Amino acid sequence: MVAGAFRWLALRGSASLLLLCSAGCIASNVVAPDERMVVEPLAERVFEPAPTRQLEGLFESCDIQGDAAVSLRKIYYLFSPDGTYTAAALAEVAGKFSFQTLDGIWQNDAAGLVLDGGDPVVLEQSGDYLRLVAPGGLVVLVRKELL
Repeated sequence: MVAGAFRWLALRGSASLLLLCSAGCIASNVVAPDERMVVEPLAERVFEPAPTRQLEGLFESCDIQGDAAVSLRKIYYLFSPDGTYTAAALAEVAGKFSFQTLDGIWQNDAAGLVLDGGDPVVLEQSGDYLRLVAPGGLVVLVRKELL
């Protein structure tokens, strides 16, 4: 099933690339100046251990790999400095999408990030990016502005 999904993405990507190539160029004055900046690819980011980082703010997933990627399409965490969090995940199961939410407590120490007293996971950082590494995969989150 996973191999079929990757094949579908590859075919869709090739078709999209052909469509973009035939569409022509967009003048640089059409794109806002702050959107013209070169963005460092996620794969080139250098992550460092962050076992005692104080978490605060809204984070949105920008990469989900491993077991979680089978059904999770997007993850949001809002960490509060008082040690509480709220989270939402957009899941797809059997072609149906639904949001799943939860609230709880977090702790970050030398063992890693612990949510709700569970097993610790490795927490790494690179600027506004956080990477959570567990035995079944990883999730990369990026800080977002809370409006």
